[in-house]
Amino acid sequence: MRILPLALLFSLSFNTYADASWPSQAQIDLVQERKTNLPWKDIVSAVDWYSPLEIVKGDGGQPLATQLETSPQFAEAIALAERHQSYALLVWKSGALRLEKYWPGFDEQSRYDTASMHKTVLGLLLGAAWDEGLFKSVDTQLSNYLPELKDTQRGDVTIRSLLEMTSGITSPPFSNDPDSVFWQTFLGNDLQQAYAHWPVTMKSGEEFYYANANPQYLGWMIERISGKRYAEFLSEKLWQPIGASDARVWLDYPGGNPRTSCCLQASARDWLKVGLLILNQGKVGEQQVISSDWIEKMTAASSHNPNYGWQIWRGSPHNPKRTYSKEGTAVVPAKEPFAAEDTVYLDGSGAQRVYIIPSEQMVIVRIGTPSQTWDDSELPNLLLSESK
Repeated sequence: MRILPLALLFSLSFNTYADASWPSQAQIDLVQERKTNLPWKDIVSAVDWYSPLEIVKGDGGQPLATQLETSPQFAEAIALAERHQSYALLVWKSGALRLEKYWPGFDEQSRYDTASMHKTVLGLLLGAAWDEGLFKSVDTQLSNYLPELKDTQRGDVTIRSLLEMTSGITSPPFSNDPDSVFWQTFLGNDLQQAYAHWPVTMKSGEEFYYANANPQYLGWMIERISGKRYAEFLSEKLWQPIGASDARVWLDYPGGNPRTSCCLQASARDWLKVGLLILNQGKVGEQQVISSDWIEKMTAASSHNPNYGWQIWRGSPHNPKRTYSKEGTAVVPAKEPFAAEDTVYLDGSGAQRVYIIPSEQMVIVRIGTPSQTWDDSELPNLLLSESK
């Protein structure tokens, strides 16, 4: 039997247009079953309830320079994290891990589902593809890499617009029904068809709208231009070079599509290593894993939201009530300006965070029970209070 190249297999299976007969009854029943089993209260920590998963092979979890300390700021930070029912709190400062706190039931090997923190990993991985010359410019259209989308609204968007969340693709309305686009996207077994049903309601490149479709299409682009499965390319170009332990990514069906807007299960130490890669301008030791040019572009203010770069958030200018779209109801407060204006951060639903502060040589990781009262500037400002 002739084995087709991965890129051709992907091209043959990619759903360009929304199918009016989707989802099938079997797909509705699958989503209902997954909804029933979803561990709502432990959605971050209960990483074994969902399948299928695909391993992202790491490098054994390389050790971190560690010089644990105590200070009034660390004690206050631990108390703050505990009030928000945290599982892990890590602080890196000036070349070493200074604070590593786990609450009962968790340790340095624990993996977590930190939702949209995966988006920043995807942004970094696209940088690896750019460094290798697998695509030439962020201002080319998506259809150059997914040609089956040619002459469609999705195919006409640029890579830049997907990175900046200005593609014009918007989220489907929330519905609790298992046949809804919302739930079929999150728990269904046909991501391509699910995202084909996401609405395009704005002109590309004109307005910020945080939508999971953007990183998902970028994930498919990475598979296409690399000729590899997403998990394999992530392992080779990022996860092993940063010295991370094995991670896992959700698939929609066995051997199928990875969810690249969320659902990368990794340890707190490995999320710290992602933050360190950004802190160190793409370097791990003497190895340039991602070019400093890409890191600079990625963390710069985007054209339609100064608090967003390329799949990463920015602390400045001060935005006391950050939202994800102009009509969105979710608001994340930052009562005070960030003490360090160069703060950038990974944002996972419910206050999963990695804060990176280059001017202070600091990275902060908070993972825990989803919090609806998290103030984004409180923890980093508290930890900087000693030196400010």
